[in-house]
Amino acid sequence: MNTQQISQPAPHPIEEIDSVVFDLGGVLVDLDAERCIAAFRHLGMPQIAELINPYHPAAMIGQMEHGEITFHEACERMRAVSGRQDVSDEEIADAYGQFLVGVKPAKVRLIETLRQHGLKTYVLSNNNPSSMELIRRMFAEAGCTMERLFDRVYLSYELRELKPSEAIFRKMVADSGMVPERTLFIDDSERNVTAARALGFQVYMPAPDEDFGHLFDGLLR
Repeated sequence: MNTQQISQPAPHPIEEIDSVVFDLGGVLVDLDAERCIAAFRHLGMPQIAELINPYHPAAMIGQMEHGEITFHEACERMRAVSGRQDVSDEEIADAYGQFLVGVKPAKVRLIETLRQHGLKTYVLSNNNPSSMELIRRMFAEAGCTMERLFDRVYLSYELRELKPSEAIFRKMVADSGMVPERTLFIDDSERNVTAARALGFQVYMPAPDEDFGHLFDGLLR
């Protein structure tokens, strides 16, 4: 197992896992922050463009992902910050959606293969309802719906918790019955990977645009 992207090796060989938990953005869903920034500038909302950061979201975005405010309430705050009351929720959703590039069919096929070999597959993502509508379409277009591809999809705004809090991992474990020591957690955030490792998960942090299928070479022979 290539552990170049994490500070410690996984505690068990990859062959000993029975579950895999995937992050979405930056792991299964390709991202383009610059495209999102350009879209908000095109809307005349440069103040919002300056707040776009995939790893350290602005307060209003973090509150939306936490389930504390709705997408409409977040849009209201964006309009207030930028002074653009004329911009609709739909236009803001389209601009924010530019962050999401797509899902590679090869990653869908990899997850299907893992499931065929008896592994359980899950998602744990800090996300919001508007982006999830687009992400679900992207998975379907890449070859398989999320409902068929994952045993469960755990989303921050539904759990009312955010990674890297211990609480969100505890809720996922309690609901799924997964054993952290036999579960591989794949996330592109060092904070999230560190939190998962402290709870006993095997972890891997892929580089941007990495094809991490090599992690499972021994398992899938």
